[in-house]
Amino acid sequence: MNSKMVKNTSSLGIAAGCFALFTTVAMLIAGRIGAIGDTLTIWDLAGIRQGGAAILALPLLLYTRPWKLRPSQYLVNAIFGGAPMILLLFGGMIYAPASHAGVFMNGTLPIAATLISCIWLREYPDLWQKFGIIIIIIGMLVVGWQTITSVMPGQWRGHLLFIAAGIWFSVWYVAIKAWRQNIMQTLCALLVLNAFIYVPIWLFFLPSQIWTAPTEDLVLQIIVHSLFGSFLAIFGHSYAANTIGPMRQSAIMSGAPILVLLFSVPFLGEKITIYGIIGALAVTLGILFVNRFSFTPKQGNHKP
Repeated sequence: MNSKMVKNTSSLGIAAGCFALFTTVAMLIAGRIGAIGDTLTIWDLAGIRQGGAAILALPLLLYTRPWKLRPSQYLVNAIFGGAPMILLLFGGMIYAPASHAGVFMNGTLPIAATLISCIWLREYPDLWQKFGIIIIIIGMLVVGWQTITSVMPGQWRGHLLFIAAGIWFSVWYVAIKAWRQNIMQTLCALLVLNAFIYVPIWLFFLPSQIWTAPTEDLVLQIIVHSLFGSFLAIFGHSYAANTIGPMRQSAIMSGAPILVLLFSVPFLGEKITIYGIIGALAVTLGILFVNRFSFTPKQGNHKP
């Protein structure tokens, strides 16, 4: 491959990484709109995300037939990457602003993924990564401290749910790495089982306002969550990781806390505070440290 092709591929990889970043930011903004609104429930948001994305992915899955996964792998993908994680995230947004979701969920993810990788893959962080984890924790504590004097004292409930969502999602994140899943296998395991299990439960048994919601609200959530946030975002993440590398892609994604903080002002009317700025910057810096250097595996093999 000549230098021009390499340069073009890298540029496309960076563009794909930025696309994945902005789909994440859009998901958090739209999730907060849906969570605090009175037209849809968080159960509806999860159902729209999982059901809509499964419909979009079905033609590709029928064509590629990526069925070669064990039942346990299907379950882990569906449980930890699907509807339960989304419900934790959007449930947190009932109590706390989207900017806090950007800090607590995105900050928890690399910490939890590092700990799970130590246990599961025998991969251990180096000194710089440990330093990054400390910075992330400091940033989260700064934002948490803000809630003590906040006019919304119940925000701590949202923070706990965001942290739980980050821990939950990190299990899926490490699992697809351990099992070396390709993008079609991930789409299949993540979306199909969720569509078959969660969507019928949602439609028949869970609180829903899907049939009475205004058309504009449905269109917004379908476009953001089904098309961009779930379906196309997976391709963006995968292409970026395969072209510019997972570390550079992780560095791009570290911009989520700052971007959510900035976009939450015009779209949600949230206020920027000094605590929020310091916390978001600290978490972003910490994520860069955690993902800047590769893991140092312990000698010995692990079974994927």
